[in-house]
Amino acid sequence: MSSLYGSICLSDIPRSQMKKVMCKDGKERIYLNIFVGERKEPATFGDRTYTHFVSCSPRKEERVEGESYFIGDLRTFQPQPSSPTAEQVDAAPSVSDSDDLPF
Repeated sequence: MSSLYGSICLSDIPRSQMKKVMCKDGKERIYLNIFVGERKEPATFGDRTYTHFVSCSPRKEERVEGESYFIGDLRTFQPQPSSPTAEQVDAAPSVSDSDDLPF
């Protein structure tokens, strides 16, 4: 399973979608129902390609025609390996006696 990362625009969240909930610990917190979906076609902006999106997820009866619930883009996280692969080690040149090694 791949990980996703990106950002959301807090200014674009319709205030009507923010719900105040009294939690079991007695504190009132604000929640937002969201939906994460996969784009039919990836969107590329500069060197970034977004494969998923985030939107508010209001109930059907709460939806307002013409209101945009889109709040952000996500892309697939591509971790960079910290160690070389076995293939990279096999392809690397051998160390000679004249190489200045610290040990």
